[in-house]
Amino acid sequence: MSSLVIALVSVMVILVAMTGLVTGFTGPQAQIGETVRSSSGLYGDISRTELSSLTVSVISAGATVDWSVGNIGQTQLRVFEDWDVVMVYQDSAGAGLQVNRLTYTTNVTPAAGEWTVTGVYIDAGTLSAEVFNPGIVDPGEEFIIRAQLSPSIATPTSNTVTLAVENGVTVSAQFAN
Repeated sequence: MSSLVIALVSVMVILVAMTGLVTGFTGPQAQIGETVRSSSGLYGDISRTELSSLTVSVISAGATVDWSVGNIGQTQLRVFEDWDVVMVYQDSAGAGLQVNRLTYTTNVTPAAGEWTVTGVYIDAGTLSAEVFNPGIVDPGEEFIIRAQLSPSIATPTSNTVTLAVENGVTVSAQFAN
């Protein structure tokens, strides 16, 4: 009889231990599966995002840059504050090459070192306003980025502006002043 009690206790200890092991293995496996699903969704967004540089205009004696960009991909672009704009240019103050990551602002007129989206359009060249999903850059729409620089861009120079949207897709444009 004592052997039966010892056998039952041994079986119960083994079952409890196996339950702990199974629980220990399935928790991390579920987390790994969720991570894989999440990253595959992000990679899908990245592969469906495509941007096109349209025009770059330097105004206000080289202190302001207006850049028209088209969303030629299949994803919406919406979180402007998560975007990055980087300007690489020769400055007019004689300090040489400037590499500036500009700060996003919602102000219509950005301050020095800032950028904003002045509008989202069906056609940025004619300023034909968007009608569907205001404030979101849908596929086929265009937008204008206004950047305010200090010091201003020197003349004659060759310069570069780069945009990275929220999912990491980038577009660059080279322009002269």
